Amino acid sequence: MANILFVCSGNSVRSQMAEGLARHLSNSTCDIKSAGITPIGVNPVAIKSMGEIGIDISSQTSDFLTRDLLDWADYVITLCNSAMTRFPVIPPGTKHIHWDIPNPDRNYDSDELQAKGFARIRNLLREKIDSLLKEIE
Repeated sequence: MANILFVCSGNSVRSQMAEGLARHLSNSTCDIKSAGITPIGVNPVAIKSMGEIGIDISSQTSDFLTRDLLDWADYVITLCNSAMTRFPVIPPGTKHIHWDIPNPDRNYDSDELQAKGFARIRNLLREKIDSLLKEIE
């Protein structure tokens, strides 16, 4: 069983969505966690976006990236350039992958455009996670 850690700056949107998607898509064949450089809480729009595809991330927590988490992980996936540039040294034997995923947490002109922005990121993450899980198998 592989241990996968998703990391972004705030552990609020991208890493939370990735954690929920990977848990769902891996069918318990991997252990999945997420963390942030400076966690700010799980974004309610991310929770809503994931709920639209039947994945509940409302009980996930926004956690600090720690050395223990890095030591635990077999795969560390950074999801933004901010996290990548402020990232600590990765332990030997841990595979690091970087995906520069845009942050959908910005101002939108309407709730509809916001929902579409979050869905676009969610769907991009799903594609990347599908490929990652196939690689791990």
